[in-house]
Amino acid sequence: MNRLNRFRLISLLALAIGSTAFTGCAPELVRTPTLNEARLGKPPAATDTTLRPGEIRAEIVEVDPARREIRVVRTGDGRRETLPYDVVYTKVFYHGWEYTVDHLESGDIVAFRTLPRGSNYVDTIRIQEPVQTRVGARPPPPPRPQVIEGTVERIDYDLGVFDLRPRTGRMVTVSIPYNARASDVESFRRLRRGDYVRLEGEFVNPESFQLSAFSR
Repeated sequence: MNRLNRFRLISLLALAIGSTAFTGCAPELVRTPTLNEARLGKPPAATDTTLRPGEIRAEIVEVDPARREIRVVRTGDGRRETLPYDVVYTKVFYHGWEYTVDHLESGDIVAFRTLPRGSNYVDTIRIQEPVQTRVGARPPPPPRPQVIEGTVERIDYDLGVFDLRPRTGRMVTVSIPYNARASDVESFRRLRRGDYVRLEGEFVNPESFQLSAFSR
C-alpha cells in the first residue's frame, strides 16, 4: 500500500470513529407521556397540590364538549361554577406536562383562576389530584339550585342586573353571570318592568342573587 492510500484509509477510520462517538453522546429525545400514563405512573407532587395565588380548588363534575364548558364544584364552599373553555388555547397541566381539555375526567381535583370580566374562556387548568389516585371517590352531586320568584322592578340592561320584588321579603337584586346561556341572556333582554318571573340560582348575600337559569 502506497503512502497516499494509507493516508486515505487512516482518515476514513478516524471519521468513522468520530461519527460513532458523536452519535453515542447525542441526547435522547424525551417523549411526553400520555395523561393516562402520567395519572397512573406518578402520585401528585407537592407542586401539583399547592394552590398558587389567586387559584381556586374545585372538583370536575362534567366536561361538556358541545357547549365547551367545564362544570365544577368548589371544594371549599360547595358552590357550582361553569368554566367556558377554548379547545385550542385552554391548556391543562399535570406534573409539568401540557395536555388539552379533552383529557380531563369527572372526579379530577383541579386548580384554576377566576375569569376576569370580559374574558371568554379559562386559559389554564392544573390537575392537582387525578381521579385515579382517589380510589372509590366519585364527584358529589351538584347542590340543588335555590329558587326565587317575584315581580320585576328596575332593569339595567347594560350592567346585566334587575331588581325583583318577591311576594314576601325585601327587594332582591338579580345579576346575570358573564357566561350565561344564550337563551337566558335573551330572556333577560325581553324582561319588562312588571313581569312575574321564576328564577334558579344562588344567593350571594340576602339582597343579591346570581341567576343560573330562568325557570320555565
